[in-house]
Amino acid sequence: MTRVYTDLAKPADVVSWLEIVREVEPLFGLMPDFEKTLLRKIEQKSALCVRAGNEDGPTVVLGGMLLGGTSADGWIRWLAVRGSVRRGGIGRCLVRAALDRMGEADTISLDTFCEEMVAGRPARRLYAQMGFSPGVTGEADGQLRQRFVLSRVREIATQQ
Repeated sequence: MTRVYTDLAKPADVVSWLEIVREVEPLFGLMPDFEKTLLRKIEQKSALCVRAGNEDGPTVVLGGMLLGGTSADGWIRWLAVRGSVRRGGIGRCLVRAALDRMGEADTISLDTFCEEMVAGRPARRLYAQMGFSPGVTGEADGQLRQRFVLSRVREIATQQ
């Protein structure tokens, strides 16, 4: 029986993860040092993935995400989902896992595609549905990107 689950990425996931990287490079741009970055994030326990597999056989990474930032200001540094399973809730599952892991952060930020990039609109819709607001636009790695930020309002208890 195949099961789908979210977990910390492991070195055994790298080959499957790099398949996704090659698939999204036309959208994201070239990522020549991605494997080195991924291995570092795995070691830091800052790489999450959604896998499909069973206990007796190999697993396949369906989507992956790299996290960063500080405890007060978290960042989703990279998120991608395998093309064959897009629109199946994998991205939403990863964003929820990030929000859970960054439970104390006042803000969580990410850079994504600008509105003009049609192929990036599903990602923008997902982030907006999850409470992120579009912000500044700028260039990163030769491509126009837009920052989305989720600000968490904290209630301050006051004594009277």
